[in-house]
Amino acid sequence: MTNKIIKMLNKYTIDLDSKKESLKGERKVRRRRMIIVSMLAFVFIFAFISGGIKQKVENRALKDEVRETELVLEEKQEKRAELEQEIIQLNDENYIRRIARGDFFMSGSGELIFSLPESKKESNQTETQANENEDSESKE
Repeated sequence: MTNKIIKMLNKYTIDLDSKKESLKGERKVRRRRMIIVSMLAFVFIFAFISGGIKQKVENRALKDEVRETELVLEEKQEKRAELEQEIIQLNDENYIRRIARGDFFMSGSGELIFSLPESKKESNQTETQANENEDSESKE
């Protein structure tokens, strides 16, 4: 069974065939446009998402750095407060006298200072240090 259909060549069929051909061409153009637009949309979406992820990572790193800097700042402020307190104490004559008497065994006129060990460990340490000092002096 063979196809024995013969196409009629009148104006209507010629117009219909030309419309079909032009529609096929338009469909190809539309598909190409749609593919190009889809690819561009994909590229833009990818760029925005990757940029957002990079910014998020940078923000986290900066927040960590800010936290570390704040901790350092707090430590520095505490140290400054301690130093300011020490300055105030060093400007006080009573404090200086107490330090001079306690740490350096200085005395006022007519005073005698007796140094007593506070515990056995300290007395053993002072004896050991005294013995070491005597040994080092005798070697010289």
